[in-house]
Amino acid sequence: MSKSLLSATLAILSLLAAVPTSARAEDKAGKADKDERPTCTISVKKGDLFAQGKDLIVEGKDAVRDAVAIDGDVVVRAGTSVNDVVSLRGKVTVESGARVAGDVSAIGGDVHIHKGATIAGDVSAIGGQIQADEGASIAGDKNELSLNINGENLFRNLVGHIFSGKGTTHCQVRLSEN
Repeated sequence: MSKSLLSATLAILSLLAAVPTSARAEDKAGKADKDERPTCTISVKKGDLFAQGKDLIVEGKDAVRDAVAIDGDVVVRAGTSVNDVVSLRGKVTVESGARVAGDVSAIGGDVHIHKGATIAGDVSAIGGQIQADEGASIAGDKNELSLNINGENLFRNLVGHIFSGKGTTHCQVRLSEN
């Protein structure tokens, strides 16, 4: 994830966190309807692998376009080729001999790149940490953003509240085939 993409991600997260506050104020005034609450949309295309609420293990010789997990970890096994890998509230592990042609991102989780793994793009962990073993190949930038206050990871908690529907955003995930 480039620095501008990282900045854009943070801006979007900030907006998502701020929008419901105004919606709640309107609710109290009787002006807003429940259906007007913001929703989070995840688009899944043919060739993508997606998992929600469980771990996603990517293995085999077939090339996978993107691998996305929400509330679960993504593990890219040896001999596998993936374009991009994203985990929301989970960690990403790229094992030795695996290849990611694009970017690896964990939002609200950690990233571990094993010795012998190849990443052609950037590696990002927002609300987590990056562990790149000696001998791991990362062609792009490593972007890590984490803030701990009183032993709690602020960004990990923020991401959890934004996408769980338990915090102030009331987001829900919808999948589309577009």
